[in-house]
Amino acid sequence: MNRELTRIARLRRVVRVLLVIVYSATLVWFVFCLFGGYLLASADYATNVQTSQYILYGFIFFCVLHFALMRGLQSLGGQETALMGRIVGELFPEARFNPAGGVDREALAESRLFGDASTLPSPEATSYGRVELPVGEQTMQICDVGITPQHDKGLAANPLTMLYRSIMRPIFGTRIESSMHTFRGMFGYCRTQRRFKGYVLLLPDHLEDKLGYLAQSVQRIRQKNGAKFVHLEDPEFESLFAVYADDEVEARMVLTPTTMRRMTGLRRSFNRDLMISFRGDTLYFASGTPDGFLRPGRRSLADERLLEQLYREIDFCRTVGAEMK
Repeated sequence: MNRELTRIARLRRVVRVLLVIVYSATLVWFVFCLFGGYLLASADYATNVQTSQYILYGFIFFCVLHFALMRGLQSLGGQETALMGRIVGELFPEARFNPAGGVDREALAESRLFGDASTLPSPEATSYGRVELPVGEQTMQICDVGITPQHDKGLAANPLTMLYRSIMRPIFGTRIESSMHTFRGMFGYCRTQRRFKGYVLLLPDHLEDKLGYLAQSVQRIRQKNGAKFVHLEDPEFESLFAVYADDEVEARMVLTPTTMRRMTGLRRSFNRDLMISFRGDTLYFASGTPDGFLRPGRRSLADERLLEQLYREIDFCRTVGAEMK
């Protein structure tokens, strides 16, 4: 696949250059709209006419570059989707890759990893593909999802917030389509053989120390749903996860010493923050991947690390399902 990877890497560099130019020009235009009137007010008629001509030429040039950027993004997305479908098919013949597959919003809400639909604003979810992976007799759904919480719409009314998210984040961000999301990455779920009473949440131990939507969601869940912090007698496990549950006895029944050791090993092998929840008869998990879960990472297009990374991520999902069985 080296030729395809090289072509995608080259196209991605072209798209990145176009993106920086187009969004930088948009930023300049925004600043000009705010302060340009003061500069032109003191200029004479000839200067104003000449400035208008420059603006017209710049607008035409901007339209050409914007059209090229949109075509480049469309072509890049198609090539990446085709490549990922081929890679998933080669590495996991039993899996089914659906680039147009959506995420189950009910499962997203039931997981409580991004809020609780009964008490918190329901987040908006955008799916960038789905993998269906057999795990025993069950089928695990793993989605590449972007989460945009509803309460962020109020922030979007702030011009500075819109300027940052609409212009600044695409310039410096990993992927342009992720710039409006507060979470982009993997979200998976699978039914288990037992049914859990209440719910158990396993979150990165440092999550509440950070500012952001996920930390706020945890705090609201604790306040409105009576979620309690559960202290467990495994220092290594607690260095990776903070456990919240509405029933401490149930949490201890789910998180036995053997289960905690296995989950500690899984988390260390994954080497990325992981969120897990048990509710009803379903296991849910999520992990942030700024490049996108079902998209080739920008740092791994030059060699086999792309295949290794994707294999580890999907195999990790399969292992989680088998271990929690």
